[in-house]
Amino acid sequence: MGYTIRSKIESRAFALKIGRYAERWCRSNMGTNRRKKYEPTITYYKSMEGDLDMGEYRYWDNEIIIYYNNCGNVKNLIRTIIHEWQHQLQPMTKYEALDTKYGYRKNPLEIEAEAVEEKHYKELWMSIKPKINRV
Repeated sequence: MGYTIRSKIESRAFALKIGRYAERWCRSNMGTNRRKKYEPTITYYKSMEGDLDMGEYRYWDNEIIIYYNNCGNVKNLIRTIIHEWQHQLQPMTKYEALDTKYGYRKNPLEIEAEAVEEKHYKELWMSIKPKINRV
Protein backbone atom coordinates (compact mmCIF):
# COMPACT_ATOMS: atom_id res chain seq x y z
CA MET A 1 0.00 0.00 0.00
CA GLY A 2 1.30 3.43 -0.89
CA TYR A 3 0.88 6.41 1.39
CA THR A 4 -0.18 9.82 0.19
CA ILE A 5 0.00 13.22 1.82
CA ARG A 6 -3.70 12.78 2.67
CA SER A 7 -3.22 9.39 4.36
CA LYS A 8 -4.71 9.27 7.82
CA ILE A 9 -2.35 8.95 10.81
CA GLU A 10 -3.84 5.83 12.35
CA SER A 11 -1.19 4.90 14.89
CA ARG A 12 1.89 6.08 16.74
CA ALA A 13 3.94 3.54 14.76
CA PHE A 14 2.85 5.11 11.47
CA ALA A 15 3.55 8.63 12.80
CA LEU A 16 7.02 7.48 13.88
CA LYS A 17 7.73 5.93 10.48
CA ILE A 18 6.98 9.19 8.69
CA GLY A 19 8.35 11.35 11.48
CA ARG A 20 11.80 9.78 11.64
CA TYR A 21 12.33 10.40 7.92
CA ALA A 22 11.04 13.97 8.32
CA GLU A 23 13.39 14.57 11.27
CA ARG A 24 16.41 13.48 9.24
CA TRP A 25 15.34 15.73 6.39
CA CYS A 26 14.94 18.71 8.73
CA ARG A 27 18.31 18.08 10.35
CA SER A 28 20.04 17.87 6.94
CA ASN A 29 18.18 20.67 5.18
CA MET A 30 17.25 23.13 7.91
CA GLY A 31 20.12 22.57 10.35
CA THR A 32 20.15 22.74 14.12
CA ASN A 33 20.47 25.51 16.64
CA ARG A 34 24.18 25.76 17.38
CA ARG A 35 23.51 27.79 20.53
CA LYS A 36 22.12 24.66 22.17
CA LYS A 37 24.44 22.25 23.93
CA TYR A 38 22.73 19.18 22.49
CA GLU A 39 20.68 18.12 19.47
CA PRO A 40 16.89 18.50 19.55
CA THR A 41 14.84 15.44 20.40
CA ILE A 42 11.41 14.67 19.00
CA THR A 43 8.87 12.75 21.03
CA TYR A 44 5.54 11.48 19.71
CA TYR A 45 2.63 11.48 22.16
CA LYS A 46 -1.07 10.90 21.98
CA SER A 47 -2.66 14.12 23.20
CA MET A 48 -4.98 14.37 26.15
CA GLU A 49 -8.68 14.47 25.39
CA GLY A 50 -9.75 17.99 24.49
CA ASP A 51 -6.22 19.17 23.62
CA LEU A 52 -6.07 20.27 20.00
CA ASP A 53 -2.38 21.18 19.69
CA MET A 54 -0.50 19.28 17.00
CA GLY A 55 2.94 20.07 18.41
CA GLU A 56 5.04 22.20 20.69
CA TYR A 57 8.66 23.12 21.22
CA ARG A 58 10.13 23.17 24.72
CA TYR A 59 13.17 25.38 24.36
CA TRP A 60 14.40 24.79 27.92
CA ASP A 61 15.20 21.16 27.13
CA ASN A 62 15.36 21.41 23.31
CA GLU A 63 12.49 18.96 22.85
CA ILE A 64 9.90 18.91 20.09
CA ILE A 65 6.67 17.17 20.98
CA ILE A 66 4.34 15.94 18.26
CA TYR A 67 0.75 15.05 19.19
CA TYR A 68 0.29 12.60 16.34
CA ASN A 69 -3.39 11.92 16.90
CA ASN A 70 -4.18 15.63 16.45
CA CYS A 71 -2.29 15.85 13.15
CA GLY A 72 -4.88 13.75 11.34
CA ASN A 73 -2.97 13.17 8.11
CA VAL A 74 0.55 12.97 6.72
CA LYS A 75 0.53 16.55 5.44
CA ASN A 76 -0.31 17.97 8.87
CA LEU A 77 2.25 15.70 10.53
CA ILE A 78 5.00 16.89 8.17
CA ARG A 79 3.98 20.53 8.50
CA THR A 80 3.94 20.24 12.29
CA ILE A 81 7.42 18.71 12.38
CA ILE A 82 8.79 21.47 10.12
CA HIS A 83 6.99 24.16 12.15
CA GLU A 84 8.35 22.95 15.48
CA TRP A 85 11.79 22.34 13.97
CA GLN A 86 11.84 25.98 12.89
CA HIS A 87 11.05 27.00 16.48
CA GLN A 88 14.19 25.20 17.68
CA LEU A 89 16.18 27.41 15.31
CA GLN A 90 14.61 30.62 16.63
CA PRO A 91 15.50 32.72 19.71
CA MET A 92 12.65 31.28 21.77
CA THR A 93 13.57 33.18 24.94
CA LYS A 94 11.83 36.12 23.23
CA TYR A 95 8.69 34.12 22.43
CA GLU A 96 6.64 34.96 25.52
CA ALA A 97 7.26 38.71 25.22
CA LEU A 98 6.31 38.63 21.54
CA ASP A 99 3.23 36.54 22.29
CA THR A 100 2.12 39.01 24.96
CA LYS A 101 2.68 41.95 22.64
CA TYR A 102 1.19 40.53 19.41
CA GLY A 103 -0.84 37.46 20.38
CA TYR A 104 -0.31 33.95 19.01
CA ARG A 105 -1.48 34.56 15.43
CA LYS A 106 0.57 37.75 14.94
CA ASN A 107 3.65 36.60 16.84
CA PRO A 108 6.57 37.08 14.38
CA LEU A 109 8.09 33.73 15.42
CA GLU A 110 4.82 31.93 14.63
CA ILE A 111 4.46 33.75 11.31
CA GLU A 112 8.00 32.74 10.35
CA ALA A 113 7.43 29.09 11.40
CA GLU A 114 4.22 28.96 9.33
CA ALA A 115 6.00 30.41 6.30
CA VAL A 116 8.81 27.85 6.62
CA GLU A 117 6.39 24.93 6.90
CA GLU A 118 4.55 26.18 3.80
CA LYS A 119 7.86 26.51 1.95
CA HIS A 120 9.27 23.08 2.82
CA TYR A 121 6.48 20.55 3.33
CA LYS A 122 6.10 19.54 -0.33
CA GLU A 123 9.87 19.27 -0.84
CA LEU A 124 10.20 17.16 2.31
CA TRP A 125 7.30 14.93 1.25
CA MET A 126 8.73 14.38 -2.22
CA SER A 127 12.05 13.44 -0.61
CA ILE A 128 10.65 10.86 1.85
CA LYS A 129 7.71 9.50 -0.17
CA PRO A 130 9.79 6.94 -2.13
CA LYS A 131 11.36 5.71 1.12
CA ILE A 132 8.11 5.10 2.98
CA ASN A 133 6.34 3.65 -0.04
CA ARG A 134 8.94 0.96 -0.68
CA VAL A 135 7.40 -2.47 -1.02
